[in-house]
Formats: sequence, structure tokens, C-alpha cells
Amino acid sequence: MAVRRLSLDEVGSTNSVAMEAARSGDPGPLWVTAECQSAGRGRRGRQWVSERGNLYATLLLIDPAPVAALGNLPLVAALGIRDALASLPGLVSRDVEIKWPNDVLVRGAKAVGILLESERLSNGRQAVVIGCGVNVAYAPEGVPYEVTTLRACGVDASLDVVFEVLAAATAQALDIWDRGRHFAAIRERWLAHARGVGGPCRVNLPDGSTVDGRFRDLDAAGRLLLELPNGELRSFSAGDLFLLPGAPQGRDGSSR
Repeated sequence: MAVRRLSLDEVGSTNSVAMEAARSGDPGPLWVTAECQSAGRGRRGRQWVSERGNLYATLLLIDPAPVAALGNLPLVAALGIRDALASLPGLVSRDVEIKWPNDVLVRGAKAVGILLESERLSNGRQAVVIGCGVNVAYAPEGVPYEVTTLRACGVDASLDVVFEVLAAATAQALDIWDRGRHFAAIRERWLAHARGVGGPCRVNLPDGSTVDGRFRDLDAAGRLLLELPNGELRSFSAGDLFLLPGAPQGRDGSSR
């Protein structure tokens, strides 16, 4: 199926443009892309630096799943975008990983940020926008984590090529998910590419508190399962994950 795409130069935020399209009656799916953003934002309202040279893209979906399944979408989106980057010439599958819940890393450094937003429309339908910023040629400075670009990792693809593989792989992940019916398949694929499984980590919670433990698994709903120092398993549906020093282990016990 052909991809519907609204390609723009500079916008405030591709997520905002996509949501306005939904409010105006666009049926989705619709991709909105921009050369740069003047008011890009990340999770929890953080500013997202949006210089030219990178890909800024948002997918609008209308009623993509029952409300109870919408919490799966960050993991679905991350898997699709991870698969897209791993298909680009210059990278191999093991180069591209996911850090819970939906950061995409290339060779251990953040290369993609993803922000999902949703709104109940006046007609009763649910609009969901999946926004992503892919560091193709530019990486922000002064951030508290390692960042990289596709160019720095040897990828010479144009923005259009990066968009094409991203759109195709995201559609494939959504098809596998099947409106939430097959989240178990997404979960297993996500875990196969997750960074830090079995390793020590810290979760910064929305209320400002932190919890340290070991990243053991995702539960059936996609929540992070953290093993605390006392052996207790605790689940988290939101937070920022920081991987701590120590060799992460895969689910089979092998080093990642």
C-alpha cells in the first residue's frame, strides 16, 4: 500500500501537525515529515533539538487498537524503527538495539528518540501520533548520555531512503502487533534486541525517585521487570532507564 506523506520544510512539531490533521478529519495513516522543527519535544516535555540534516517524522493513526492495548505502542514503534535502521547498508542487526521503553541505540549510543501522544477526538475516535527524530547527520550536544549519528556509523543513506525503510518497517511491526492481538510476538522480538537485559540499571521515576536493580524481563503487558537487591521483582510502566556499569547479559545468559 502506498505511503501517504505530508513533507514539510520547517514546522513547530511534526506531532502537532499530525494531531491537527486528525482534528481536521484525516483518517490516517499519514506520515508528516519536516526538514527541521522549531519546537520539537521529547518525553516529559523535554526540548528535542531539531537541526537540519536529520529525519523528523510522525505517523498518525486513528483507532489503531482498543484503548487497553495502546500502552503496547511505544514498544511496537521502537521495534519497527530498530528494524528499519538495521536494514540500512553499513549496519548489521547487532549494531542496533532498543533501550526500554523506546530509545533506539546504534553501537550503544542513542540515535533515535520516539514520542507517542494520543487524543480523543470530538467524533469519539482515538488519534495516536508516533513521532521520531533520527540522528542522520547531526547529534545534539550537552546531553547526559552518549549520542551518535547514522553518518558517524558509516551509513550514507539519504533522508528519503531512511524515511522509506522506517515507514516500511513500522508498518510491518504494526501488522505483526495486529491491533494488540499479537503483542506476545512483539515482546519476544523486542527482547531479542534489548540493551541491558540481565544487567544492573537504574529507573528514574516520574515522581523524581529512583530504583536500582537488574533488568530481568518484560511482563506480558510490556512493563519493565526489575529485580531488586532483595530479590523482589517490581514492574514499571513508565520511567527513564539508565544502564549501570556491569556486563549486560542476554536472556540466554550470553553477553550482549
